[in-house]
Amino acid sequence: MNMSEEVIKHYLAQLLLSIPDEKFSKFPGDAGAFQSIENPIIFILKGQSSKLIAQDEYFSLLFSEESRSVLSQYPQNDLKTTIVNYVDVILTSFTSYFESQEVAISHLHLIAIAFLQTFIQLNFTGPNIEYNSKELFFPETDESTLKLESIKLLNLQGQIAYDLTNDPLFLIISESIFEKLLGFKREFSFLGSDINTNFEEFGDSITILAKENEQDPLKASIQWWMVRALQVHLSVLSEAPSIPLTVSSVLLNPKVLAALIPKTQADVNIQKHMQILYVLEFARLHIHSSTEHLAIPYLVKARNYSELSFLMTGAKAKRTKFQKHHNSALIILAKSKISNIYESYAINNNPENFSLGDDLLLEKPEFESLDDLELPDQSDRKRIRLDDDNDDSSNQEDKLVPVVSKQDEIPAELKILDPNNQPALNDIDSLQLLLVLTILKQTSPSNDSLIQQELFALVTRLIYSDCINTNWSIFSRALWERSLLETNKSRTVERGILQMTSLVEEIGIKIKSRMIPQAAETNNENDTVAIRLRFIHQLPLMPQWTMDAELAEKYMSLGVIKSALEIYERLQMSCEAALCYAATDNEKEADAILVERIKSHPEDCRAISILGDIRQDPTLWEEAWKLGRYAKAKASLSRYHYSPPHGLKQDMNLAIQHMRDCLTINPLNYGNWYFYGCCGLESGQYDLASEAFTRCVSLDETSSHAWSNLASALLKLDKQRPAFNALQKAIRSANENKKSWKIFENYIIVAAQLNEWSDVLSATKEVIEIRKNEGEVCIDLPIIEKLVELLVSTPFEDSSRLTHYQKSCIDLVCNILPQVITTSSRCWRVVARVELWRKRPWAALDCHEKAYRALSQRPELESNETAWNDAVEACSDLVGAYESLGELPGKHDAGDLVCSDWKYKARTSIRGLRSKGKAMWEDSEGWNRLQDLMEDLTNN
Repeated sequence: MNMSEEVIKHYLAQLLLSIPDEKFSKFPGDAGAFQSIENPIIFILKGQSSKLIAQDEYFSLLFSEESRSVLSQYPQNDLKTTIVNYVDVILTSFTSYFESQEVAISHLHLIAIAFLQTFIQLNFTGPNIEYNSKELFFPETDESTLKLESIKLLNLQGQIAYDLTNDPLFLIISESIFEKLLGFKREFSFLGSDINTNFEEFGDSITILAKENEQDPLKASIQWWMVRALQVHLSVLSEAPSIPLTVSSVLLNPKVLAALIPKTQADVNIQKHMQILYVLEFARLHIHSSTEHLAIPYLVKARNYSELSFLMTGAKAKRTKFQKHHNSALIILAKSKISNIYESYAINNNPENFSLGDDLLLEKPEFESLDDLELPDQSDRKRIRLDDDNDDSSNQEDKLVPVVSKQDEIPAELKILDPNNQPALNDIDSLQLLLVLTILKQTSPSNDSLIQQELFALVTRLIYSDCINTNWSIFSRALWERSLLETNKSRTVERGILQMTSLVEEIGIKIKSRMIPQAAETNNENDTVAIRLRFIHQLPLMPQWTMDAELAEKYMSLGVIKSALEIYERLQMSCEAALCYAATDNEKEADAILVERIKSHPEDCRAISILGDIRQDPTLWEEAWKLGRYAKAKASLSRYHYSPPHGLKQDMNLAIQHMRDCLTINPLNYGNWYFYGCCGLESGQYDLASEAFTRCVSLDETSSHAWSNLASALLKLDKQRPAFNALQKAIRSANENKKSWKIFENYIIVAAQLNEWSDVLSATKEVIEIRKNEGEVCIDLPIIEKLVELLVSTPFEDSSRLTHYQKSCIDLVCNILPQVITTSSRCWRVVARVELWRKRPWAALDCHEKAYRALSQRPELESNETAWNDAVEACSDLVGAYESLGELPGKHDAGDLVCSDWKYKARTSIRGLRSKGKAMWEDSEGWNRLQDLMEDLTNN
């Protein structure tokens, strides 16, 4: 490796980490020509990206006579062509100005970063800057026309960029430069992309490009920043298309990290933090692509890299001012290691944390000391042990939120913490907790009270500690998440709404009128910008208008419709406003809003598709697909043909065809793949169903229903062993509280076909446990009889020498079954057979007596001959049992017998049954059989 690569790594790694400018270190040696990138990097680290663009040296290169000439060709040339030509010109200008092409590309790379960071400042973090993009690039052009054309360039795969995005040109120029430096083909640009683009070829070309750049640290940095730019691009769209997410995962591959990590001893901290930020950004990538479960391994790695000690446990807490006793609550115990990169700044310029001010609730839960904790033991639930490596006793360290239920399992370093005054976490660890919170929130039921408590415990740990040194973006996001939780409760909703309003206004981007007075700025504005931007590429992105829209959603949920609509109208979010009206059954107004939107924005596929949803009009969905390959339009068409309106026939083939088209555009949508697979099962297209549910489980391997349906498809294809494996995964991933007995029944059938009788036995126990309240309907007698047949096929030995199967089967038949049997004599006979095999004749005789009682006490005995004959048969069996078992050694083995008066009991049973059947069944075949039984007893 040459020295220039080490220099590039040293500088670009620090830039990727966004370290405080005072901690920026120069290369410990001769940096050569690359020393010229030090000053621009410091500008960006200080939050002065907008000033860097206007700096004399760069300004003269960016806006030379030649580049001005190219820019002046707009609007004669379209905006995309103008910008592509402009980027070509400035690349030539930089290459001519600097002494080598590598140095020139480094500087242009920094300019692209500066444009991106400026765009983020203008739309995500604030505050505003002194100029706008129109003044820089197209001073003579009409502003509204330029804005409209710029927004169109950001439209992607039928998704429309937000109309009021501030200075979109900064993002467009940044992306264009990144694409140029990486060698993107023009037809594969994300800007102004053609709806007919072959995305399969696109993906292949990106894979080849990424492989070519594996060893180049400069290209690796460009790829990483390109991924960041794509994530920002996606955040300004109405919904995230799948192709940019797929491309991002290809570009941000592990080789990028390897190529950028400095190797010098002086950069040990940088190496460690690069690893942490890489896995955090990959986790965020999965959060943006709605494949949150795939983010969990990355967050586990981040926790290990940063050595964060973190767990959730129970504790006693007071929540109200007048509460006398502590009640159960959840608490997050967390402790950071010292961070050597981000810890130095101490600018207390965080948003105001509004006090609750309630006359009943405490500001925060007041916990008892951890020394006095009494945590209840959690009884072990019955589980199927599928294999030795992947059972349910998995390591807590591999879980998203490690949970400890016993006090002695809490690590010593966490046990000594004061639960009411835990030490502040460093920013990296706070960031991890926020990502954990986001995943929990996005993958859990919205109204689940336990999940709400878990989320509140996470937020509490972030907010209620020393927040002086907490990063602005992290602290404000934690406040935002707390506000969302608090708006669900009447006692805290007021603070929640007030805090959300304050946070929206705190960003300070084009706020004309404030509800909350703004505090005077006490710190340098550049420091403020740098701090706000520091972790913006690791946090899930939330532009200001998204925050405003969430505030409107909260107003909607509270029934404050007018305020919600005012926000949507101010934000010019016509689709959201229409959905707002539709939610209140005012579909006429929603229709009018969408029609008006389509008139002014005929390319808005989302508006057309939503109008189709409201009107249930397939022609509108077809139009949305034709205009922009809008995937949701095809999904709506598919469901329309699957469940057509009254009077129309279902067309399964059309439903499948439309959903296939939808999935070619958006292959990361779990719900659509699941629906596609269900259509395949229903129509008998089992290969299609198998493919669809395979995609489902690759997107979410915790979906027990997808695994089960995959197994059903595989069984239809005569692939029993893969189906068995799929059912194992279905059982392993099932929610403990929502197990499906149908999945276990399928598992039993397949396991029996494969002679996996231990699995059949375990699954049978689970079915009975789940359905025990339904009575003996939960018993699969043929399966039980087969299990018993295997059990009694070998002689009974001493209890201490029984195999696991024998012990488990005895438990099932002799302990579990008697609890659910009500009227089945056949079940009691099975139990009797096992008891006799166990050399417990007294227990076997008791089972025969219960089998007889189950049939002899039925009300239909005197009117139904079949019931009468069944009772006679049971009586005959009981008499035989008395005769064969009565004189055997008894339970206590002290000279006693099983039943010394067995003849008397036998005769009594026969007399009792004859008395019940005399009126109706005298002289019947069953009656005569009872007579014969009585004579045999008398003669013997």
